[in-house]
Amino acid sequence: MDPFRFKQFEVYDHHSTMKVGTDGVTLGAFSSRSDFRYALDMGTGCGLIALMLAQKSSGHIVAIDIDEPSVKQAASNFAASPWNTRLTARCVSAQELAGEVGNIFDRIVSNPPYFIDSLKSPDARRTNARHNVTLSLEELVTTVDQLLTPDGVFDVILPVEVSIFFESLMYYSGLYLREELILFSMLDKPIRKILSFCRNYNGVFDSGSLIIRKDAEHHTQEYIDFTADFFPGLR
Repeated sequence: MDPFRFKQFEVYDHHSTMKVGTDGVTLGAFSSRSDFRYALDMGTGCGLIALMLAQKSSGHIVAIDIDEPSVKQAASNFAASPWNTRLTARCVSAQELAGEVGNIFDRIVSNPPYFIDSLKSPDARRTNARHNVTLSLEELVTTVDQLLTPDGVFDVILPVEVSIFFESLMYYSGLYLREELILFSMLDKPIRKILSFCRNYNGVFDSGSLIIRKDAEHHTQEYIDFTADFFPGLR
């Protein structure tokens, strides 16, 4: 099986519950715009987001997942990358990690399970990856609160219909929305939001939008530009 080839790294995802996809690529591009000391990729799957963070940063990245085959694949992808000394893959839950290390991460990134009301897959691995059966949104908020440094930033991608509820959960935990990027599949179809939270809100809030495709076959120029550091020859 051929890997997905990015500009500076390759990703195999055939053993992972979370495949390479638009959500992960877009979140990785968003979160890699600024540097950090110690980052956590929560629910790493094949390790895509962690690799994108490593390409654009000087910090260390810990990538966790509860699915052992996914973690093994992420570790293999990390080992083959130019940043293998700064990438660590672990098979551990976010709750367990929080109990081990406390609030040491100044960047946390997550593409969480959110198919809350959809019919569950008979495949247990896919079910855990795509539904909030092992980490609910409430638990996600609690765990982020335990893992994030006082000056840290948490980035997450969620469906539009879930985002308002999640924002309220974060607010009542003392984590404030500092930036949002509304993602459109095409011009009239808002599908996701990338939300960025911090503890020390300074009153400045940025809101933007990004249209991913101009038609079924072609990406928009703004999306090509947004992901240009990672994709060679995206159409």
